[in-house]
Order: sequence, then structure tokens, then C-alpha cells
Amino acid sequence: MRSGVPSAPAVRSLGSGQEPLDARFSELLNASVVNTAEGKQVRGLMFRAGFGEGKSHLLTCFEHNALDCGFAVSRVVISKETPLQVPGKLLAAAVESLRVPNRVGRGLEEVGASLQQRFESLEFRELAQYLAREDGLNSRFAATLHLYEKEAARNEELGDRILRFWSGDKLNVADLKRDLRELGDAVGFRLEPVRARELALQTMTFLPRLIRAAGFKGLVLLIDEVELIGRYTRLGRAQSYAELARWMGAIPEDSRPGLITVAAVTSDYDRGVLLEKQDLDQIPAFMAGRDPGLAEASEEGMRLIQVASLLEQPSRGLLDKTYSQLKSLHGDAYRWTPPDVTWPEAGAATPMRKYVRAWISAWDVRRLYPDQRLDRDGYIFDTIETGYTEEPDLEPDGSDETA
Repeated sequence: MRSGVPSAPAVRSLGSGQEPLDARFSELLNASVVNTAEGKQVRGLMFRAGFGEGKSHLLTCFEHNALDCGFAVSRVVISKETPLQVPGKLLAAAVESLRVPNRVGRGLEEVGASLQQRFESLEFRELAQYLAREDGLNSRFAATLHLYEKEAARNEELGDRILRFWSGDKLNVADLKRDLRELGDAVGFRLEPVRARELALQTMTFLPRLIRAAGFKGLVLLIDEVELIGRYTRLGRAQSYAELARWMGAIPEDSRPGLITVAAVTSDYDRGVLLEKQDLDQIPAFMAGRDPGLAEASEEGMRLIQVASLLEQPSRGLLDKTYSQLKSLHGDAYRWTPPDVTWPEAGAATPMRKYVRAWISAWDVRRLYPDQRLDRDGYIFDTIETGYTEEPDLEPDGSDETA
């Protein structure tokens, strides 16, 4: 917490301080159960705030809430390694960070273990029936689910290969056909070709259904640092806006029942990118000429950013409560009685992170050097500003091979 990044236990202790958004997220969790039963995806939640004002903290609170309510959770941070506009990389990051309730591990291993206990459940039968439909997903999913049901318990290597495929790894079709032949089921699955990008999108449709079949309520996808797309080229930004709309459930014809997406972006993105880079005016026409299929989705993604909920500034009451809690935590951690310290100079929009770092730093100094008074001599912290200068190196090459 000294650097302004609270641990999971600290988040549980401090709470979010954003009661309206806490309530909205709880409503999403409840609505998702109903919508999923109707074959619909609940529309996601997007919020915005400045650096250090609590975006990541709030996402962590949502993560705990979702796990407590029986949902699996994936936490994705947009970066050079995880560009928003590449479904395969977003999928890989989501599965790598996947957590399920009351389990320690990450990834699909815990989901697979739970699934093996539920082959007779209604949810598993519904998943198998959905995959068997002609308008369902690529037959690789039906084939691998069939193999997992029949063989995973006694063939650990095969089960691991299937879990890796469901996690976004490549699948050796020749090996899959051989495994099906050994069961006498090769004729029932066509295993038609599919592009890697499309397969990743289908996997993100499959995963929430798989997670429900494993006994959980659905999948919550938390996307942090969406503002990085402001440093992409215009094409990269346009594609990212379209993908944002997709994951948020804002494209009715591209629904993923069981998926709830929450995304966080900086509060100045609207002004710094949508207006100053003229994305609102230029991207619709730009995409209409380049990729008409994504033009409307790009517009919807920009609109989601514009209407994102603004985090509330901490009230005096919340600051007093947080100060008391941190003072108590510091005392418990180091077995001493922290004295009261002077607060940092505050302005109209002083982020919570500045207060937290100041208080903890002051107590650290007083504990180690009782005669020193950092809080009396003045706090000095670097000011971090978000930059939106285009950096083409942040974007992938856009290749899309056949899976």
C-alpha cells in the first residue's frame, strides 16, 4: 500500500467507498443469472477516474464480491502483451488469471476438476446440446467436450490437452481425430477449418457456458487500463472500441450469455482522445470505408466511454474512516501505536492514493526514526499524468492464421 496499490486483504478491510457502483455491480450479478437462463448477456459496467483515484481498488472489490457470489473471475490489464483488439491475446490473459470460488489455483484446472464431478448435471447436458446444434460453435468444442467427458478421468494427458485448447492454445486436429477414432466417434464431428481470431471469439462464448456447467454462476471479466488504447494508431483505436463494445455486451447479435464485463478507463480519455484526436468525428467514416462491419460497433465503444460512470471523490467521512483503519492496520502490522500525523495538502480533486501514501510514509518514518517528522516537513510525491501520444509499437501485426 506504500505505492498506492492495496493488497487483496487490505481491499477487503477498507471497502470500496463507492456504494452506488457497488450496488450496480450487485444488480448485474443478479441480473446475469436471469439473463443467462434466457440466452442473453447482461450489459456490462464501465467507470472512469483519474490516476490514483481508485479504479484498480474498485475492480478488486468487484472481484471479491463476484467470487463470494459464486462467479468465476478473470482480471485483465490492457498492455502491449494484451492488446484489447486481439481476441486471442485477451482470451489468453483472461484464462491465465481465472479464479473460481473457494479454490486457490488459477486457470481452467479448477474448472476442469469441478466439471468432472458434474457430467450428469442439467447444466452440462444443456452445454452438450448447445454445442451439438448446427448454429452452435465450431465442432472442435463439441468434440473436445465429448472426449473430456469420456476420457479425462483416466487419461490425464488428454484432459490437459483439452483444457489447454479451451484456454486458447492451438489444437492438433490430427491428434483430436485419432482420439475420436479410438472411441469410435470420429464420424460424428466434422472439425471444419476456422480462423484463429474467430476461434478465440467462439472460445469466449464457450467459456461462460463451460464455467456454468462446472457449477459456477458465470464469468466476470474485469478489464483495467483501457486508456492504453489512446496510444494506438487510429485503426487500432477503432478496432479496440469495437472490441470493447463486444465484450461489454453492447452488440445484441453478438451475445455471450453468462459473461459480465466491467471496464475502467481514465476520466480524461473523453477529452484527450475522443475529442482532441477527433475520434468521435472521424472514426465512424474511417471505419465505414475500411471495415463496415465494425463501424457501428466502434461508435458504440466510444459511446460507452463517454457515458462511463465517474467515481465519487472521497468525502471527509470516508477519509476519516480510511485514516483510522490504516492507522489500526499499521499498528497491527508492526505491533506499535502509531501517532496521529498531519495530512497532506489537499485540493478539490486530491486522489485517495495521495492520502494513503502520505499517511503510511509518515508512520513508517516515525516508527523507524522517532525524531523525524515527514508529515511536518512536507510530503513530496511525483505527479503522474496520462499520455496519449501514438505509439504504433504497442499494436500487434494483425496476422490471423487458420487454427
